[in-house]
Amino acid sequence: MPHDARPLGHPAAVLADPVTQVSLGKLAAALRCREQDIIRLVIEKAPLPSDLDDQSLSEMAKIAEATSAAITETLMTGTLPEVNPLAEVGNILADGSVSLAYLITQLIAGRDAWVAVMREEADRLSVAPELANRVASLLAVYFDHVLVSVAERFDARRKELQELLEHERAALAHQALHDSLTRLPNRTLFLERLASAVEAATRRSIRSAILFVDVDRFKSINDVAGHAAGDHLLIGVARRLKETLRPGDMVARLGGDEFVVLCENLYDAQSEAVSIAERLLNVLSKPFVVGGSEFFTSVSIGIAFVQPGDDPETLIARADSAMYMAKQSGRSRFEIYHPDFDKRATRRAELINGLHRALARNELSVYFQPVRSLPSGMVVAMEALLRWQHPTIGSVAPEEFIPLAEESGTINALGTWVLEVALRKCREWRESGHEQVGVSVNISASQLADPSFSRLVANLLAENELPAEALTIEITERVLVDEGSVAEAMLKELDELGVRLTIDDFGIGYSAFSYLSKLPVDGLKIDRNFIAGLGERQDAAVVTAMVNLAHALGLSVVADGVETEAELAVLREVRCDGAQGFLLGAPQPFAALEGAFSE
Repeated sequence: MPHDARPLGHPAAVLADPVTQVSLGKLAAALRCREQDIIRLVIEKAPLPSDLDDQSLSEMAKIAEATSAAITETLMTGTLPEVNPLAEVGNILADGSVSLAYLITQLIAGRDAWVAVMREEADRLSVAPELANRVASLLAVYFDHVLVSVAERFDARRKELQELLEHERAALAHQALHDSLTRLPNRTLFLERLASAVEAATRRSIRSAILFVDVDRFKSINDVAGHAAGDHLLIGVARRLKETLRPGDMVARLGGDEFVVLCENLYDAQSEAVSIAERLLNVLSKPFVVGGSEFFTSVSIGIAFVQPGDDPETLIARADSAMYMAKQSGRSRFEIYHPDFDKRATRRAELINGLHRALARNELSVYFQPVRSLPSGMVVAMEALLRWQHPTIGSVAPEEFIPLAEESGTINALGTWVLEVALRKCREWRESGHEQVGVSVNISASQLADPSFSRLVANLLAENELPAEALTIEITERVLVDEGSVAEAMLKELDELGVRLTIDDFGIGYSAFSYLSKLPVDGLKIDRNFIAGLGERQDAAVVTAMVNLAHALGLSVVADGVETEAELAVLREVRCDGAQGFLLGAPQPFAALEGAFSE
């Protein structure tokens, strides 16, 4: 802290006297020569703290050196220096290196050391006793001034650090209760608010609802556009949620692509909660612009209502359970929690846990279903179908566990295992005389997004000494929609290997005929929903159009789910190339396949 220079007691006449000037100059020079003696005397009376760090020691050494120069200036001019070096020690103090009491002890020891050494040098230099006494008084005044300066600096620095500490505490408190990406409240803060809503429902019958919001197919956006784009999308979702909700509603991010909303003070709880969910579905279905590109997404929402005495964590679990029901029902919709959902959620959790161990416990098997040529009736391929026998639940349908495998991240390991088994068995039946029969394997979106997938396929074909055309990879139209350019790139790599590519479940919800012309696909498989009832209750016009379109594009067509002779007759009539279904052969384990190869 700067101080105005002010006189300390050397009368002008004294300073003007040449003899006095010479004496003061010699005395000041002598004191500078004995700096180390002065420091030693100070340390003897006030030893340095043992825990003083190296940086603080270095700073104090610099201050001591500057202090000597300041005292010399004081002796020669009779005025305090404009900047007091020792006052800087106040900053060290306030930072916690040493205590104020210790510094006061050091300053007193410093005053006594300077006076003692000064008197020794004054005697040695034969300085007049009157001038020596005047210098001793001057040193005492200097150190008194230092004490005041240090106290002022210490107090100012302490206040500064206190303000900084309070700011940091506030920032840490905010950080502890808010999501770092979206700046929304986090789970902890949401639970606090939800607990208050439960209390209000219990004491004052105030009705509230929570909405669990999950972004549909968010992983595919991360895989295709990168995590930075995914983060920008989440920020956009958070912003739209806040803008769409009522002023008193609270929205929080639980993590990943999961958000939760608390709507309090509802008059007609169900009607108002449904209205809010519909608004959110609408606003979040509009495209997001990220990095100059448009991303279309949707959300699935689960709704649960706050009841007196509810546990906040249980409420979130209920809304979460309802949200998963919305996903299983087709996504981009909402579901209201029902107690039956708990049983489904328990089963779902048990299945997900089981999937992580199913391979190691040999609970999985691969069945094969024949695909027959309709003109010849001969088997041209076997489709590999994954089956799971859970140790306590029993047989679990693929329609149930495959989506859970995709969600839990186990699908790649399962898919690789199925591919390995399918190609190994294909080699075995070809070696036994069925060399024209290939194998067909379904591939998930996650596998298709794996940049090493084509290399895996090439290695497995080589390992089993199979030509590439022996393998047909089936992908759903949904995969093409979800994975976009990533899927196109991988399909081109697989096509270059010579693998056959087929679009499975063609016509169900995602049909885009442009895919058939721009992607390197060899065929399509018409979904069983279009086949059921052909020749009896269902008209053949749609199937006829699909077959004609495929043939016009040079693609082969297989009909899935054929179960009656009437259906088979219509398919032959419209010149469908192949078919599979229970009428033509049920899925069987490999050991039971021999009879399936015959017409």
